[in-house]
Amino acid sequence: MKSYLIFVCFVAAIGGFLFGFDTSVISGAIEFIETPQVFGLDEIQKGWAVSCIIIGCMIGCLFAGKPSEVFGRKKMLIMTAFLFLFSTLGCAMSNCFGEFIVFRMLAGVAVGSASMLCPVYISEISPLEWRGRMVSFNQLATFTGQALAFVSNNFLYQYGGIDNWRYMLGIMIIPTALFGVLLFFVPESPRWLVHKNRKEAGLKVLLRIGGAESATRAMAEIIESTEKSIAGKFSQLFKGRMRKLMFIGILLAVFQQVTGINVIMYYAPAIFKSAGLGNDSALFQTMIMGLVNLTFTIVSILLIERLGRRLLMLIGSVGMGIFLFAISIAYFTGSFTGIIVLIFIMGYLAFFALSLGPIVWVLIGEIFPNNLRSHAVSLAVFCLWAANLVVSFSFPILLVYLKGGYTFLIYAVMCVLCFIFVYKYLIETKGKTLEQIEKEFFTS
Repeated sequence: MKSYLIFVCFVAAIGGFLFGFDTSVISGAIEFIETPQVFGLDEIQKGWAVSCIIIGCMIGCLFAGKPSEVFGRKKMLIMTAFLFLFSTLGCAMSNCFGEFIVFRMLAGVAVGSASMLCPVYISEISPLEWRGRMVSFNQLATFTGQALAFVSNNFLYQYGGIDNWRYMLGIMIIPTALFGVLLFFVPESPRWLVHKNRKEAGLKVLLRIGGAESATRAMAEIIESTEKSIAGKFSQLFKGRMRKLMFIGILLAVFQQVTGINVIMYYAPAIFKSAGLGNDSALFQTMIMGLVNLTFTIVSILLIERLGRRLLMLIGSVGMGIFLFAISIAYFTGSFTGIIVLIFIMGYLAFFALSLGPIVWVLIGEIFPNNLRSHAVSLAVFCLWAANLVVSFSFPILLVYLKGGYTFLIYAVMCVLCFIFVYKYLIETKGKTLEQIEKEFFTS
């Protein structure tokens, strides 16, 4: 049963891998795409080339909710896999900047859909004692995708000449094809099946995933939750007590972005070059950065069911804030060079991967009630990508007008606000079923 659960979550997490790879691979490719020999971009166009994918992400996560409620999580994941494949081929074969932007936005639709569907699917299929680890496993896959994108960029930098950016983007065809094939071998979400009055099919999945005792308990709670709730509508998200819960989910999503993570992930080579490192050295440091992300996400997976979501979020907010303040001071004092840059950025990434990176996705997937989960997660993830768009698009502009010191000081202050928010509003969810979490949030 455990091996089957791991297989199912592994397959779903490939969507997270593609999410990480597709959003991060641009950090290496953009240094070549912007050159006169390719598309000849100015700063505004460069920011648009990096951030346009996020427009697609916003569309994808917002509109994936309703179809996943109607057709099921599995069918929507399969459609997402095909969209990943189509957009990857389009980006790699683009012959003009406008064509590239269109396919990057389509890639964003796939990424946005995966970022919404994968945590929901894994949350709904995992037994309570495994849910935190398995949803964190999805984030581990995301960071693995980011790390391998950096490794791939560093390797392909030397090959392909002026067209090496095409290879950087096109190599994603391999995991995309694997994702599409393996999805045909995983079951539908048991909670979705029960909500569609397919109780026998839902019970079979629960039995295979968690065994008789776990399946019986989960089935009773799902049925009770279903009988007490009415069909979820998007208009219900801001009514009654759901308003407060939606407020918590949206702010969790926004804080993950406004604390600066994708400034580091998208613009890492440029940041390292500004610290005096050459292009090839900057790509190598970016590769190391991905490995740090990967390592500390594994640490988070090992700790999440022991220390809980809330404590790790508080620890992470403090650690991230300290290193962002350090980066800001380094800019102000003119010491933002060489090894200092590497230490501060790696420290920040370690605390992010320990906390906000995986745990926000865990919480978004588990705090909302069953009948509204797909709608609520869609909206929360939409706000996450909207915040991502604002941060990633504004960073090059802030760097020009405010310089690095004040820019990173803004992100550090956001970490302080995140700490206050988590301390005041977030309850602990470890060791509870989705239905128990629903009751506790609605009575708190």
